[in-house]
Amino acid sequence: CISSSSSRARRLRCRPARASRFAMADLNSQAFWNDFMRRPDAKAAYQSERKLQMKKGMWLEEKRMIEERGDHRKVLGDALEEAPADIKKLVAPMFHIRVVEQFLWMIYDECQNKSMPFLEKLRDESTLVHLRKLRENFQEGGEERMKDLESNWLSICHGIADAEEAKKEVKPITADIHTLKQVLEFAQECKREGNIKFREGLYEEALRIYDQGDEVMKKWKVGEHLKTENKWLKEYHIACLKNKAQAALKLDLFQTALEAADGALKIDAEDHKAWYRKVQAEKGLGHFDEAEASLTRLDEVAQFCPDRRSILQDCEAERQRIRAARAKHKQGTKDMVGKAFENGLFSADRDKQVDNDTETRRRALLAESEKEAPKAVAPPKALERSIQLTEALAGELIDELTKSYGQKWYQERVQKCARDSGFERMVFLRRLKNIAFEVQKPILEKWGFEGSEQGVREMTVAIRDHAGKDGKSMPEGLKKKQDACLRVLYGGEEGGMLGILI
Repeated sequence: CISSSSSRARRLRCRPARASRFAMADLNSQAFWNDFMRRPDAKAAYQSERKLQMKKGMWLEEKRMIEERGDHRKVLGDALEEAPADIKKLVAPMFHIRVVEQFLWMIYDECQNKSMPFLEKLRDESTLVHLRKLRENFQEGGEERMKDLESNWLSICHGIADAEEAKKEVKPITADIHTLKQVLEFAQECKREGNIKFREGLYEEALRIYDQGDEVMKKWKVGEHLKTENKWLKEYHIACLKNKAQAALKLDLFQTALEAADGALKIDAEDHKAWYRKVQAEKGLGHFDEAEASLTRLDEVAQFCPDRRSILQDCEAERQRIRAARAKHKQGTKDMVGKAFENGLFSADRDKQVDNDTETRRRALLAESEKEAPKAVAPPKALERSIQLTEALAGELIDELTKSYGQKWYQERVQKCARDSGFERMVFLRRLKNIAFEVQKPILEKWGFEGSEQGVREMTVAIRDHAGKDGKSMPEGLKKKQDACLRVLYGGEEGGMLGILI
């Protein structure tokens, strides 16, 4: 006893020093911080800080724009003091409208840059035509019309800016050996981390990781003489782009998936997986002709693949799905247009009929209701039950569910689901249903229930049998187990949903 107590005391004395040395060594290593940032609490704190900084940046930008607009108004007001009376009369009623301020400031700024008199530019006929047009729109439609004008103007300006930006091609920089080593290590880490998140069903995080890898790799290139290194970079980049497309497809981000697949095909035009991702993205966007053309190209590429038989089978199945999606889309469009014609949306006399529409429909409905007897509504199909649980068995089932819900991967996914849902009750519950079913299905089948939504309903009713007819008479011990199960089902205290749901 004395020897065991003394050895235990030595371990206790040594532990703080050893832990301190370990912590100091870890804090100075990149591996420690890589592991630390994988922790759910660290990720949540980082994401929360990022959102806060983004909101703060937006607020500061809005504040800057408001202050800048105020400065512009003051400068323009001073400049217009010396304008002729007819121009003042034209501008004064609409001077507070933002699009008018922007137009006047654009003229003032141009005059400052070209050293031209502002008042002379205002008297110019082209300027007066624009101002008169703005005044006419303001008098006819008020501030609402001016808002529409501003939106159209901004969309045109943004379109021009985007077109100019698209012309600027970002040329990759040739990497030296040291930089290339870092890029390849980063690419490998992105692929590994992204694949882990994808397998866990955290598609948004996987997409973010793959996107980071893509952004880094497309900035660099390898000299043609380094053939092996060039091959490595291309292989990692194309794998990252294909995985990015797959994650985007899981999130129904079809345009992102299409861009990623196109990026992969620019590197290797014969990659069958990239072609398949492109087909799925084009189908999701409703571009059925393009999807079929890509599928034909995939058929050609598959001829040179070792597993061409399975690829061609997948192509044929996808071709059938595209045809079905096209037919469904066509029928939906036909029904929509038919209803529009029935309602007179394209009628030239629609404006004359608006006042009488409500009364006409009311009379028609009354006439139909007098002719036709009301149809009996069939009662909902009763739940077919085959399993009854005693109180003890119900308790064991709840304990098993609680243990499974408490798994780390499940808690991380539910907490992520809560954040992605914006902590909105209905959105969260709708998304939680599929996550919870992954845990529930093996337990349902083990206990003899059907491994489906029907089985979940039957299991729930079997447990609620012990709550009595009023739903409030459940035995105290069983009630405590049920409450504990619900807490872990909804992600625990860290999930942020308990106060909303319970």
